[in-house]
Amino acid sequence: MQPPYYPGPTPGYPAPPPAPKRGLSPIFIALIVLGCVGFLSGAVAFAISVGRGAAASGSTAEPFGVRLSESYSTPNGLLTAHYPADFAAKTLDHATLVLSRNFGGGEDEVITLAAVKTPITNDVREFARILDALVEKNVLAKGGTYEKTGHRPATCLGNHTGFEIERSFKLPTVGPYVSKACFFLTAERGYEVRYDVPRSRSAHELVLLERIIDATVLAP
Repeated sequence: MQPPYYPGPTPGYPAPPPAPKRGLSPIFIALIVLGCVGFLSGAVAFAISVGRGAAASGSTAEPFGVRLSESYSTPNGLLTAHYPADFAAKTLDHATLVLSRNFGGGEDEVITLAAVKTPITNDVREFARILDALVEKNVLAKGGTYEKTGHRPATCLGNHTGFEIERSFKLPTVGPYVSKACFFLTAERGYEVRYDVPRSRSAHELVLLERIIDATVLAP
């Protein structure tokens, strides 16, 4: 299961799903459609599989010293994450990984990493705008509130020119979250790297979250 607060799968460009095969129940079809993430490409992936890693409660005592001992790649092979053993990893679709850790009380910290071939736009600001608008839509649809708190040109993963968006949002069942996403385009591929963390825990947790994001490896 994805974290209970999570504002939907990493939002992607909503491509229409293929016609379902006969014999599938309406409930199963609905779950498939809700699980789809086109992520600004022409193809839509439907498989959702649980990745390696075990979730654990609590925060990191020494975020600088935690070993990023686990690895997990997107099914399309374009991106590999490195993260601590107390995070859980799962794939949302062929292009998207979610790493999460539970604090208890319905709170989680989450990192989303996504990579897709041939994005629908070659303008990084438009790429960011579309994905950000879908995050806002998902939050509002769940009865939450959303605010964009910053946006600017940025360098993603240390050496990729991109565009950064900072947000805050609140859902009915948990306290406010802060979020930062960096979007970039390179080698005819589109990428998003993002964290979502409870505002009350952000001061302590951001060091580790940034370390995990910076450890992301892109395929040649």
